[in-house]
Amino acid sequence: MKLKPLFCAACLLSFASISFAQRFNGGILLGMNASQVDGDTYAGYNKFGLMGGAFVYTPLSKKFDMQLEIKYMGKGANKKTTEQSPSKYRSNLNYIEIPVLLRLNTKIKIGWEGGLGFGYLFAYSEEDEYGKLPSDQSSSFKPFELSSLIGATYQISQKFQINLRYSYSILSIVKKIVDDPNNTYINYRSGRGVYNNLFSLGIYYNIGSKK
Repeated sequence: MKLKPLFCAACLLSFASISFAQRFNGGILLGMNASQVDGDTYAGYNKFGLMGGAFVYTPLSKKFDMQLEIKYMGKGANKKTTEQSPSKYRSNLNYIEIPVLLRLNTKIKIGWEGGLGFGYLFAYSEEDEYGKLPSDQSSSFKPFELSSLIGATYQISQKFQINLRYSYSILSIVKKIVDDPNNTYINYRSGRGVYNNLFSLGIYYNIGSKK
C-alpha cells in the first residue's frame, strides 16, 4: 500500500512536535539531490530531485552530536540523449528516508558527519520518449533501502547551516536483474546489484534551542 502524502506530512509534524517537547535541538531542511543509479547503463548524476523534511539532534559530548532526520527524497536516473543514442529513459524514485547520523563538531564552522539511511519507496515510475512504461516493462524495485551516508556542514549563521552529503545504497534496490541487450528501456549489467548513488545539497534551519 502506498504511503499517502497527508500521512507523510502528519509524520513530519509529529516528529518535530515530539522533538521540541523533549527540548532537543531541531528544525526543518530543504534542498536538492543529484542522483544516478549504479548498475544500469546510464552513467551521470543527471536526475535532479527535491528533498525536504525535519531534523533533531542532541549533544553526546562537546565534540559529538547524534542527529535524526525524516524527509522526502527524490532519487532515480536520467539518461542523457545524444545524436548517437537519441532514446530517453528516466526513473523517478520517491522515498521517505530516516537518516541516523553521528556528527563531529570542530572549532571552525565546518562539521563532519556519517551514518546510515533507512528508506521506504512509496512511489516510483519509469519513462521513455513515449511516456510512462507499462508495468510488464518496468523494474521491480524493493520497497526498502539501506544506505551509507557521509557529509559536511558549514555554519552560515546561528540559525542556518548548509549541508553537502553523499549517499550510496548498501544493498541492491531491485528484486531482479534485467539483462537483455534487446531491451531498450532497462538494461542492468549482469552480475551486479543496482544501487542509488547521489549527492545532496541542503539548507538546514534550526528552530529549536541552541546548545
